[in-house]
Amino acid sequence: MEAVPRLPMISCDIKISPQNTEFAPILKKYIRDHYHEDPESYSKEIKELETLRQNAIKAPMDFTGCSILKRYYSQLHKLQSRFPMTDDGPACVPFMWTDIYSGVAYNITDIEYEEACILYNIGALHSKLGTMDNRCNAEGMKIACTHFQCAAWAFQHLRDTYPQPKGSDMSHDLLTFFINIMLAQAQECILEKSMLDNRKSSITAKIAAQVVDYYKCALGIMVSGSPSTDTGSILDIVGSKIFKGWKKFIEFKMSYYTSISHLYMGNQAEENEKWGERVAWFQSAFDQLSEAFKISKGLDQDDLNEPLTFTMDVIGGKHSSSKKENEFVYHDKVPALSSLPELKGASLVKGIPFSITDPDVSGPDIFARLVPMEAHETSSLYSEEKAKILRSVVAKIEGKNEELMAYLSSLQLESGLSFDDDEKIPQELLEKCAAISVRPTLISDLEDIMKVSTRNIVLQANMPS
Repeated sequence: MEAVPRLPMISCDIKISPQNTEFAPILKKYIRDHYHEDPESYSKEIKELETLRQNAIKAPMDFTGCSILKRYYSQLHKLQSRFPMTDDGPACVPFMWTDIYSGVAYNITDIEYEEACILYNIGALHSKLGTMDNRCNAEGMKIACTHFQCAAWAFQHLRDTYPQPKGSDMSHDLLTFFINIMLAQAQECILEKSMLDNRKSSITAKIAAQVVDYYKCALGIMVSGSPSTDTGSILDIVGSKIFKGWKKFIEFKMSYYTSISHLYMGNQAEENEKWGERVAWFQSAFDQLSEAFKISKGLDQDDLNEPLTFTMDVIGGKHSSSKKENEFVYHDKVPALSSLPELKGASLVKGIPFSITDPDVSGPDIFARLVPMEAHETSSLYSEEKAKILRSVVAKIEGKNEELMAYLSSLQLESGLSFDDDEKIPQELLEKCAAISVRPTLISDLEDIMKVSTRNIVLQANMPS
């Protein structure tokens, strides 16, 4: 196309925590009872954790908000390595969150529930930032695409890692629906960039077809749910108004992007001088876009008229000219749409993860100086074992030194000799041995003793401290 029409996107609502969580009473008690340290000495760390949570549940709608949420999520994982905060552990604290659709507040004493809610908000915030970008240029399309892929990963990791309560705003089917929506919208951004760059018609058609495939999967989850789960239907969770709005909007986009994919297949047929196929593809594109026009009438969207009108001008013109040219010039047989080659989508998007161990994401470990007692005990055992080995080696060295000195004393050669650490008998000693006719076998024995002694000295020097 001569320009790139941009359609509005779907975003997810942010979960709300109506009550701050106080970590101090429980964590201080556990530090005193389990670590046997002064709990007041950790007041600064606990205050930092509580402040971080307050900032996370009120994260701003920008990149900073994403960073705050990810840092808090990473710190929650570090917290679990020092405090038993799951399955009614002695360090559990209550976390309160409100269900987006029912309005019910859940107060659950399990840090995994807190992690799940924060991870959901990470995905929701990325989805909102993706929809907020106007995608008016290549950079905007790229940024929006990245946000949607980050959102898709957050929802996927949440679905696959944490238990989802039946009928809640984080149920399995609803998360699966959001995953497909985010991937579809990321693929839309790729499609817009492809049209902007005037890529090959066959490639653009496949990208558009994949957008349709993702929306088709999302619609299937909405209507029938996952066959392997029984988590309550999406209709029951979100209510009929939201459900109908989503369903109609997805049907609209499926028709619209089917028309786009068939438009580019028609362009491909035109490039290959397949005039009958060109007419068939453009006819289908026109029919699908007409269907999208009908569906759009029932949508509460004010920004659909311009892209629809523009697209209709393009497809309508292509459709009309292709029919006339074929009727008056080419006279090529127009095949049925079902007989045309199958159009398979090409996915160019996937979830983009973040790492909780990346210092740029997690920031410094808040409780870094709080070392578990098990680590202290293990360190003590290691130090004792190291000392045993060192004592054993030193004893062997001293024994070999005494043996060496006794042997030299028997030869009356111990005075005035200096030894180097090169595992060889000093030249001075060899000359004295030659002067008193020491047998070669004795010299060989002496060299063996020297080697053992020297190796042990080197071993002692290299022992870890």
